[in-house]
Amino acid sequence: MPLTLLYKGPAARGECWQTAMAKALPEVNWLTWPDVPDDSAVDGIITWTLPENALSRFTNLKAIFSVGAGVDQFSPASLSSDIKLVRMVDPAIAQQMKTYVAYAVLMLHRQHLDYAQEQQRKTWSPLPVALPHECTVGILGLGNLGNEVATMLSGLGFTVRGWSRSAKNLPKITTFHGEESLPAFLSGCHVLVCLLPLTEQTRGILNHDTLSALPAGASLINTGRGGHLVEKDLLALLDNGHLNYAVLDVFEQEPLPESHPFWAHPKIHITPHIASSTSNDTAALQLVANIKRWLNDEAMEGEVDCRQGY
Repeated sequence: MPLTLLYKGPAARGECWQTAMAKALPEVNWLTWPDVPDDSAVDGIITWTLPENALSRFTNLKAIFSVGAGVDQFSPASLSSDIKLVRMVDPAIAQQMKTYVAYAVLMLHRQHLDYAQEQQRKTWSPLPVALPHECTVGILGLGNLGNEVATMLSGLGFTVRGWSRSAKNLPKITTFHGEESLPAFLSGCHVLVCLLPLTEQTRGILNHDTLSALPAGASLINTGRGGHLVEKDLLALLDNGHLNYAVLDVFEQEPLPESHPFWAHPKIHITPHIASSTSNDTAALQLVANIKRWLNDEAMEGEVDCRQGY
């Protein structure tokens, strides 16, 4: 029987991806939610969030394809071992993340947020300028995105270190791994960038203890997930002066409520979850390539170990 894929998401993206699939693999049957004539025919779902009761409804489901780099929304540990979970690995996502982190690190390094406040006060007060190598940027999470971001920052001249759960070896990057090395990693970071996947092990990892392990005057950039951050702990450390600034792109609740204290905090810079997003055209090529691998019984790029959550 031909492979049947069900797409759930924005119409323009679906049309783009359906066209690419029809051109490359015309034998694949493409359905668009909620038009599903036969639930039992669905082999794979392409989505950011599953339809309600999807796991019980689509009894022959064999794969879930995330339209983005994240998969925590699917609660990977709860999925049957018979279902493949595949995150989107698209060079355009990594490129966007690299430019966002570069902007955030440079904004902090060149004291743009200090100058923005001085502009409001109409104060002309040049600050000392440090060279990039005098600033150590720590990358929390050395997966695909973390690897690329670390390499990019090293190329800009920053001193870069990275932490991951398992050992990694990256050129010109000082790497740490395992829980026991986390305090040593944090102790040398002037800027900490969180690019971890959100799992039960990493939820709340940006808390009072870990953030206090950063040097006094350090800053945080969170482009991972809102669930990584214990918000009250960040506010306390910014208010007592241990942390200098926080650049936040992700939040526990999105959109961020109007009453949230982050909006008005002078030490917090907010963007609305735009560090990276899926590009329809480039992601279509990645999806088609993965479906070809699946049809050929080959491992797909971005397959997730559901026990690990990434």
